[in-house]
Amino acid sequence: MYQFNKHFHPVNFVFANRCDGKTLAAADDGFALHIASTSDDLYHIEMRNERRWPRDVRCETPVLSQQRPSEERTAVGGRAALTVSSDAGMKLTSDGGDILLSAEPSQWFGVSGPAWLFQFHRTPDMRFFGLGEKHAPYERSGRAFRFWNVDVWADHPMIDVTHGDYDPDYISVPYLIIQQGETFIGLLMDNPWPGMIATHQEKQAAQGLGIDLDYPPSIIMGAENGIPSLYCIYGPTLSELTRKFQRLIGTTPLPPLWALGYHQSRWGYRSREDLEALADRLEEHEFPADGLWLDIDYMDGFRVFTFDPDSLPDPAGTVADLKERGFRIVPILDPGVKRDPGYDVYDTGASRRVFCQNPAGTDFMGIVWPGWTVFPDFTLADTRKWWAGYAKRFFETGFDGAWIDMNDPSTGPVDPMAMRFENGETDHAAFHNQYALLMARATRKGLEDAHPNQRPFLLSRSGCTGSQKYAAHWTGDNFSNYHHLRRSIGKSLNLAMSGFPFNGPDVGGFGGHCTENLLIDWAKAACLFPFFRNHTMQGSRDQEPWAFSPRALEIVRRFVRLRYRLLPYLYNLFIQQEETGDAILRPLCYDFPGEAASLSEIDDQFMIGPWIMQAPFLDEEGDEREVALPKGRWFRADAGEWIDGGRWITVRRRVETTPLFFREGALIPFQPGEIADNRKELNRIGLLCCIPPEYQGESRCRYSADDGLSLDYQKGGRTTLELAVCLQKSGLHATARRVAGGYGAVEMTIYTLERFPSVVMEDGDEKRVLHPVEEPVRLAGDRFTWHQFQSCRDDT
Repeated sequence: MYQFNKHFHPVNFVFANRCDGKTLAAADDGFALHIASTSDDLYHIEMRNERRWPRDVRCETPVLSQQRPSEERTAVGGRAALTVSSDAGMKLTSDGGDILLSAEPSQWFGVSGPAWLFQFHRTPDMRFFGLGEKHAPYERSGRAFRFWNVDVWADHPMIDVTHGDYDPDYISVPYLIIQQGETFIGLLMDNPWPGMIATHQEKQAAQGLGIDLDYPPSIIMGAENGIPSLYCIYGPTLSELTRKFQRLIGTTPLPPLWALGYHQSRWGYRSREDLEALADRLEEHEFPADGLWLDIDYMDGFRVFTFDPDSLPDPAGTVADLKERGFRIVPILDPGVKRDPGYDVYDTGASRRVFCQNPAGTDFMGIVWPGWTVFPDFTLADTRKWWAGYAKRFFETGFDGAWIDMNDPSTGPVDPMAMRFENGETDHAAFHNQYALLMARATRKGLEDAHPNQRPFLLSRSGCTGSQKYAAHWTGDNFSNYHHLRRSIGKSLNLAMSGFPFNGPDVGGFGGHCTENLLIDWAKAACLFPFFRNHTMQGSRDQEPWAFSPRALEIVRRFVRLRYRLLPYLYNLFIQQEETGDAILRPLCYDFPGEAASLSEIDDQFMIGPWIMQAPFLDEEGDEREVALPKGRWFRADAGEWIDGGRWITVRRRVETTPLFFREGALIPFQPGEIADNRKELNRIGLLCCIPPEYQGESRCRYSADDGLSLDYQKGGRTTLELAVCLQKSGLHATARRVAGGYGAVEMTIYTLERFPSVVMEDGDEKRVLHPVEEPVRLAGDRFTWHQFQSCRDDT
């Protein structure tokens, strides 16, 4: 087993000290050096040595498109250049001559057997972010991090899990974001073996021993084995960096619209009666929801791809009946297969030899929910085909998605290191971090085969770089306390910047007993997160919104309805992510690059897209909090007033609202009317124009509508409008230009925060004057009213 608090140290590595342009030399060994670049400042460095690293075990690897030819030891990008010196140092330099990243001669690349590392100079002004999923402070200075997927509750002391910090976590993404002032660069280790990234001072590591170590401050990145491959990306802003990185590793495919709704789950839901009772309560309380989730109890003895004959005697009928009422059923799938002769999944798998082997050449066995359990070897094409076939038949029952759990892989008390891959020929560590990705890929194939032309939805607990192309991810088993609520913000932000935009925590906490106030605060904080699910464990108190007081139900429902009201805005952020790589949940410095130095470390506020900011209360006590307002003007929704930015303000806690801000100039598409269920009409929207009376300039947005379910949008089945609004003497002036019309007309109603006499809508050569209609509309509080104008269609 791995010791997570022990790490590489450069003193035990031999470093290359010569470079002739094609080869790095270290002592009596040589490494073929490959460097490449692109015009948008992506740089790739890779070392090859067939004796040390004879095989490439990467299942997913980025590909640089439109590479520029590299000169000897130099790769030139658009605004920077990367150079390897003749004495094996390295520099990344901007076209203005600034050194963005450097490594000392003969101290850049080192090896120790099959292990390797890169070492860079660290300056005092550097700040660090990213690293995927880490249950640690948002800014990553001062410690070393491991990359090895774990079952957190099984592999860490529970005191750390419940009230402290821990590392590693469920997802391994060795991607470090380095900030210096207003400039950001990214470093990706493209290697799936167990790895480490350290940003800490040597003195910090030795203080407990009373030792004063004199070692230069450095950034260390390395892996235990595998081909040394490093991508270096120059932003220079965080938003540019994120878009470049996301496109490099692959954007997340557009999910079905229902996956962006509210999801209700609990370990313990198992039967048709449970699901129908849940649907009844949601309808009774006019509580919008899309997903009703089934945990492991729906299975027959925890056998994957089966149903308990007593709890779900007619799964297809149950799924069809609830879908008729507007609900999607999302069942859990675990990779472990019960070792049970006579059980079809086990028998066919054993006959086809699709299970992982141990060093003795027999099936590796762990102990998880079914008892003695074998594990599919997803590195084999035949295994993936076998699994996808069972998944296809399972999804043909009527399920439109699933969540895949225990795919770290979790083996219970059994050491997973004896689990070998590729017919028992390959060491466990080579594919451990890739196991969840391969399972997601095979499961997605089965879902696509079951429902052709329908967008798949999978939610995965574990993953690695590349997994974002196959599944959304939740942040695993958390705990019902305010420490986990607060950590969830930074964890989701860093995941988003690390290429996993579709993520979110279990709202309310999975372990322990959620209090009423905690559920309220968590629902308010996460109501606009990319993924929004209330989930808890068996044996905890009931956590459904109606399990608390009527006041709690009303408040949580208000913010779930807010999410459904803003679904057109959220959905278009997902469209932009797929097309450009933009993050959905963002830190403040993402959209205000000129203020990055002062905003980057704020971990209790965030942006949802470029126009909405939240500053939730994340502590159990306290009547006030400080809120950073970036420059510009902001409309505070919970107070109904415009306020100037570029400063900090103090806001008071009100249980029925949350500090929510609209940025000046925002054009927010939303669903008008009362929200009492999960209806979604993307072709009938309101457009909230956040234009103050003294506004100067022109606001723009791009709005797209499609069926929210199929892949027809890839074949022209989408309508896209380019909208612009400015303030003129006569009132607001709006223009709408149809870019694509494959989904028909969009009916749009203009809403404003100020009372204007009219809105002039220009569509091509036609102008119409839209007059105000009195219909109060409220958002996250009761302090202001939107002003509604007459509706119009983009085709009339």
